[in-house]
Amino acid sequence: MGATTSRCEEAAPEEVVEEEEVPVEEEEEAEAPKPEIKLATAPFDPRFPQQNQAKHCYTRYNEFHKCKAQQGEDAEECETYAKYYRSLCPTEWVEKWDEERENGTWPGRY
Repeated sequence: MGATTSRCEEAAPEEVVEEEEVPVEEEEEAEAPKPEIKLATAPFDPRFPQQNQAKHCYTRYNEFHKCKAQQGEDAEECETYAKYYRSLCPTEWVEKWDEERENGTWPGRY
């Protein structure tokens, strides 16, 4: 028998499709180096060994305001305490405590 072709093959003429070359975009200008961000929280404090850190948060918040009262509003030494209480305390608590301080209803001394 000879070479036979099916009707489907006969019906479909071969089409040559040329693919368009997509120009490769050059990378944008050299990206500026991103600053390295270091996330850290308050170090271990043996006064607060339990998992619940609520007292630790409250103490650091008070230590920050005590430091500000003793050293002055712009004291660099107090920023350590601020960093600690901001990493330990829920934002809602800090906002509530700041509001109480502004209203004069804060039960603390500082």
